[in-house]
Amino acid sequence: MTAVVVGASSGLGRALATELARRGSGLLLVASDARDVEALAADLGIRYGIAVRTLAIDLARAPDPGGAVAAALAELPPPSVLLLAAGWSRVDDAFGLDAVRIGQLLAVNLHAPLAIVHALLPALREARGTVVLFGSIAAVRGRGRNVVYAGAKRALESLYESLRQAYGPHELHVQLYRLGFLATNLTHGLALPLAPSEPASVARIVAGRIGGRSGRWTVPRRFALLAGIVRWLPWPLYRRMRG
Repeated sequence: MTAVVVGASSGLGRALATELARRGSGLLLVASDARDVEALAADLGIRYGIAVRTLAIDLARAPDPGGAVAAALAELPPPSVLLLAAGWSRVDDAFGLDAVRIGQLLAVNLHAPLAIVHALLPALREARGTVVLFGSIAAVRGRGRNVVYAGAKRALESLYESLRQAYGPHELHVQLYRLGFLATNLTHGLALPLAPSEPASVARIVAGRIGGRSGRWTVPRRFALLAGIVRWLPWPLYRRMRG
């Protein structure tokens, strides 16, 4: 099995790469920082004796990330798993963000996943493989911050549904995880409503479901209740929670 992990050098992507390597999967690791991803690839290759290739690409600026990923797979067995763990948010992501920054956020969080899925879909269908998308509880309901990020993550829910509508379980497995807070550099020092989860624990859940049924889950599960409360709050009450 060859797994493509996009966003592999840190956070959940790094944890996914490590867990899949431990399970014996060959890997293509895609990340923006060449030094980080090459160091990770060398470590995993030595520790687990697997084939690992890397692709350093800046998804915020790449015009054809799908083509770049497909080309990087040329020396590996065909992919059977695609995990789109790349994501980028900004503290100033609110109304008033300039066009360049809006474009960069959309490029990482929406354009790149769409382009990479389109490019690898024939090979994944041939393998009856699995596409794993990562949304966010930030997209449950619109709010005055994380405006672009949340919009992109909500669009990934549409991509998940479109893939499931177009391809049956005999052709493609499609899985989407709505992520709660994870213990990464993005949440370090923040006051959060619930304690963040370790990426490694989430990676074990995701890896264990690869090749299984299509579905949509909130991970960690305790965030499903929080998301449900936010979704069904009456609008006047919800609007008071601006920020």
